[in-house]
Amino acid sequence: MTISGETRAGRAGLTGDYGSTATTSAAGAEGEGEEELVGLPMPRRPHTLTDLSRRTRVRRERTPRFPFPIPNGWFIVAAASELEPGRTKSLFYFGKDLVLFRGTDGTPHLLDAYCPHLGANLGVGGRVVDGSLQCPFHGWRFDGGSGACVEVPYDDIDYIPKTATARAYPTVERNHMIWAWHHLERKEPTYEVPDVPEFHDPDWLPIVVKDFEVATCCQEMAENNVDTPHFKYVHGTPAIPEEEFSTDGHYKRAVGMDGNFVREGFGLGLGVLRVKGYTTFVSSTTPIDEENVHVRWIFTSPRSLGEQAAERASRSFTDGISQDLPIWENKIYKDPPVLRPSEKAVTEQRRWCQQFYSYPDGTGRR
Repeated sequence: MTISGETRAGRAGLTGDYGSTATTSAAGAEGEGEEELVGLPMPRRPHTLTDLSRRTRVRRERTPRFPFPIPNGWFIVAAASELEPGRTKSLFYFGKDLVLFRGTDGTPHLLDAYCPHLGANLGVGGRVVDGSLQCPFHGWRFDGGSGACVEVPYDDIDYIPKTATARAYPTVERNHMIWAWHHLERKEPTYEVPDVPEFHDPDWLPIVVKDFEVATCCQEMAENNVDTPHFKYVHGTPAIPEEEFSTDGHYKRAVGMDGNFVREGFGLGLGVLRVKGYTTFVSSTTPIDEENVHVRWIFTSPRSLGEQAAERASRSFTDGISQDLPIWENKIYKDPPVLRPSEKAVTEQRRWCQQFYSYPDGTGRR
């Protein structure tokens, strides 16, 4: 089966690894007034993806919403095109101030922002020297790969203590993005970022990137995919979609539409979705902190569908996700939830997610 066109994609009820799209009423379309938000289904409001001031946020309770820490995994921290060799970029992800830089050979590196010497921010005036970053305060240099101090320029003593180390995060440049490995216990990566060949295939269009922030966590967004009844009531699909869902270690896979829809998950926050003959896209949900994420979706489509095909596919999916925003940003995490027998995939998904959390205090739950 071949799928083409935004309308047919919407009617199919297609889902991204961390989102969804479906036909809805026209209420809340971009350019209309901010009328009272009424659901069943939720209105599409694509402008709210980028304009946070126009989102519906009514929750005022200050207690933490989620009973787990920032997950372990691979997450996008920048587009590859954002950073030239020898340049730095200050970031805030994983609840920490960070500094991303490219060595003069083009290799990306990510460090905790604060110098272990006297606490200067390495991203504010720091200088790239080969594959290291030099602190603007006293000139100490830190290796991008290990974070270890490799030079104290004004000191004649050769010995540098191991404590003179800035935390370094494993990084990889792939699929036109820079990815960093976060692990709460600083363990090494346990799986790889998959390479998506369509992004480098001349028969496929140049990528289209959509990014937005959401006041939620990785697990809540991922759970959307296995919560099939919500497609009918939030997105207005005529029926509840059916999918085959399976997991194997860090990997999960969902297949629908007679095999023409395949969604793969690699850890909690990284997914690859393919809709045959229509689009391929990568999704990354990067934790900003425990309750906020930065979502990036990278789309491509076959050139045979026309030069605007990837843009049309991206709009179909992102318009649909605008229906989820008011739900995610105003809900809490119910543990345990009250589920029906047909919703067992939610329990399976939550069980699968637990492997991506670390609890250094040994309690197993926070």
